[in-house]
Amino acid sequence: MKRLILFGISVLLLSSCLLSCKRVQVAVAPKKIRHLSVGKVSRLVKDNSLKYETLSVKKASILMNYNGKSTSVRGSFKIRRDSVIQVSAQKLAIPVGKLEVDADSFRVVYYLDQENIYGSIDYISGLIGMDIDYNVVQSVLTDQIFSIRQDSKEKNFRDFTCDIENGLYRITSMRDRKLSRITKNEDRLERYHNRLEDGHLVKQDIYVDPEMFVVRKITLDDIDFNRKVSFEFSKFEKVDNQWIPALIRMNFKGDRNIELTVELSKISLNEEQNFGFTVVPKYKRKTLQ
Repeated sequence: MKRLILFGISVLLLSSCLLSCKRVQVAVAPKKIRHLSVGKVSRLVKDNSLKYETLSVKKASILMNYNGKSTSVRGSFKIRRDSVIQVSAQKLAIPVGKLEVDADSFRVVYYLDQENIYGSIDYISGLIGMDIDYNVVQSVLTDQIFSIRQDSKEKNFRDFTCDIENGLYRITSMRDRKLSRITKNEDRLERYHNRLEDGHLVKQDIYVDPEMFVVRKITLDDIDFNRKVSFEFSKFEKVDNQWIPALIRMNFKGDRNIELTVELSKISLNEEQNFGFTVVPKYKRKTLQ
C-alpha cells in the first residue's frame, strides 16, 4: 500500500512538473531598432519601393462598408506609372463598370444605369473632404511613401520627425505632445494656422517596417474638420524580387464612415498592357462637379 501511495504521489508530482514546464515560455528579446533620421528612413523606403512602368492586378476582391452597409465586388486594375489608372469591376460575373483616372480627371462607364460619368480629381477630394490627387491614389495602390504637403522643392518631409513606435519607424508631421499644446490654446492654434500655406491643419503619420523598409501604415488626421483616413498594408509578397502588399485596408471617419478592404492577386509588372478606354456612345452623360 505504501509503495502504491508513493507511486501515486510520484505520478502527481511528475505530472505537475510537466504541466508547469509546458507553461514556461522562453523570453525573446525584441530586436533593437536603430534611431534614424527622417531623411535616412525616407531614402531607404524609396530605394526599396516598387520599380515599374506598368503594373497589372488581374484579380482584386473589394469589400466596402459605407455607413454600416456592406457590399463586395471583384475586379482588376492596371497602372501606367505617372500617367493613368484603370479599374474594372463586376458583381457575380456581371460587369458593373469601369473607371479611368489620370492626372486631372476621372471617367466612369456605369453599365447598370447606362451612364458615362465624368469628373475632376477635385471632386474626389471634396467627396472625402481631403486633398487627394493622382499621385496620392497611385502611391496608395503601390505602397509608395508620399507627403501630403507636396513641396515643390522636393523637400516633402521638411519639418517631419522620426520616432520608433510599436516596433516601427513613425515619420510624423507633428509630435503628439506639440499637437496637444497647440489645439488646447486658441491663440497658438491660430498662429500655427497662419504659418501653413493653405491654413489647413492635417497631421500625417507614416509607419515604416524597420527590416524591409516598406510602408505599413499611413494616417491623415484633419484636425480642423475632425476627420481621419488611414491606409494599412500587409501580406507582402515578392513580385519580380520586389515587395508589394497583397492586402490594403482603408478606413475613413468623418461625416460619413467608409471602410474598404482590397485583396490583390495575380500581380505582374512591366508586361505589355492595352490602356485603351472606350465609353458607350448611347449611354447618358453625367458630369460630377
